[in-house]
Amino acid sequence: MAGPARGLAGALADRVVSVHDRLVALDGLAPSPLVDGLFADLVRTCLTAEPRATAAVLADDRVRALRHRLVDLCARGETQLEATWAARVLAAGDPAAEVGRFPYLANYEALTRLEVHALAAAGHAPGGPHRVCFVGGGPLPLSALLLHRTTSAHVRVVDHDPTAVDLANQVLGALGAGDGVRCVPADAASGAGLAAAAEGCDLVVVAALVGLTREGKRQVLGTLAGVLAPGTWVLLRSADGLRTLLYPAVDVGDVSRCGFVPELLVHPLGEVVNSVLVARRDVTR
Repeated sequence: MAGPARGLAGALADRVVSVHDRLVALDGLAPSPLVDGLFADLVRTCLTAEPRATAAVLADDRVRALRHRLVDLCARGETQLEATWAARVLAAGDPAAEVGRFPYLANYEALTRLEVHALAAAGHAPGGPHRVCFVGGGPLPLSALLLHRTTSAHVRVVDHDPTAVDLANQVLGALGAGDGVRCVPADAASGAGLAAAAEGCDLVVVAALVGLTREGKRQVLGTLAGVLAPGTWVLLRSADGLRTLLYPAVDVGDVSRCGFVPELLVHPLGEVVNSVLVARRDVTR
C-alpha cells in the first residue's frame, strides 16, 4: 500500500481503537450524549472510510484483536437504545410522533426499501411477501412495522427474550399495528417455537444481530434449514467492509452449506449500514 493510503488506514485504525477504548471504559451503554456521540462517531467512520484503506484497517493487529468485542458493544448498545426508545414511545402522548424522532428511523426506512427491491430483483413473486417471520425483532420492532406498512404483509416477529417480546407488543399496540404485526417468543438458535412462528410464511427475515459470530450464524441457518419448507425465501441482514465492525457478516458459503441457495447479495455504499443477502431453502435437500 502506498504511503498516503497507509497513513489513512493507520488514522482510521487509531480512531476505531479510540472509540472502542472509550466505550469499554464507560459504566454502561444506556443512551446519553456521550454514548450516542461515540456510537455515531464509529458509524460515521465505518460509512465514510476510503475503500482503499478498508482491508488495511481490518488487518491492523489492534483492530483484529477488538473486532468481536466491538460488535458485541454495538449489539448491547443497540438493544439498550431500542429499549429506551420503546419506553419513550409508550410514555408519549403521541406515540407515532415520538417514533418519528428516533435517530435512526431514516436508516431503517432506507433499509426496508432496499430489502423489498432486493427481493423483487432476486425473483420473489410480484407484489412482495404476504406472510413474513421476522427473526430478532427486539424491543422496538420498527423494521417489522415498516415492512408491514410497505408491503401490507402480515409479519410475525420472534425474539428469544420474553421481556423484549412483551415490550414490542406494547409498542405495536400503541402504534396501532393491529393484527398486521405481532411478536411471539421463539429461539432461532435452539429452534424452540421457531417452526410454529414460521409456519405458512413465504419469507423469513433474519436480523443482523441474530448470531454475533460466524458459528452463531451457522447455528441459526442450520435451525432454519430444519424448519422451513423447501423454496421458502430467506433474507439475511449482513455487513461488508468496515461495517463488519458494527454488525457481523454472513458468509455466503455457510449459507449454501446449511441448505440454502443464495440468490442475491447487495452491499450498499451510502447511508444504509447493512448488506442484504437473499436466499431460498434448497428444494433438493
